[in-house]
Amino acid sequence: DGVRAARPPMPWSVIGPLTVVSVALGVLFGAAEVVTVAFAEEQGRKSAAGFLLAIWAFGSLLAGIVSGAVAWRRGPLFRLRVGALGMLVAMAPLPFVPSLTVMAVVLLVGGLAISPTLIATMSLAEQQLPTSRMTEGMAFIQTGLAAGLAPGAAVAGVLIDAEGASPAYLVCVVGGALAVGGALLTRVRTSPATVPSHEHVA
Repeated sequence: DGVRAARPPMPWSVIGPLTVVSVALGVLFGAAEVVTVAFAEEQGRKSAAGFLLAIWAFGSLLAGIVSGAVAWRRGPLFRLRVGALGMLVAMAPLPFVPSLTVMAVVLLVGGLAISPTLIATMSLAEQQLPTSRMTEGMAFIQTGLAAGLAPGAAVAGVLIDAEGASPAYLVCVVGGALAVGGALLTRVRTSPATVPSHEHVA
């Protein structure tokens, strides 16, 4: 009616793939928690599961602190792709880990990719979303993360019952691969009128 200004379009070339990344990370997280408990139980040390998951979380915390303190010269899209690839590379050895000690090291390394990937995902979304679509766009990403948790845990549980804990870590590998795919499919807009962030686009 001329009074209400038209809302700017949702940048689906960014938000769509970033939602895929979030769902993939949710699948990875959900599966990792369930499988790590089963792995520790198979190793005869079920109580070690909490320690392994804490090591994983510590890696993420450490990387998050460093990531927040660094003045990055590359934009969030580049960091997202590097983080997702790092996550995939870190998850790939999990089905072949032979012991709790080695698993702790691998999970620590894998945890280092979590926070940078999540931070880059949110930073890129904030950079590309018009102000009037910010809440809506962020909701897609946050919902995607939550939506991936249950399927990841469920599929991992089925594989644990059928094949054991180590093969079930393949769900984490698949989650990492999907995150890389979503990161590679993300396309940013470079028009100053549609990029409200101070960061440079990768």
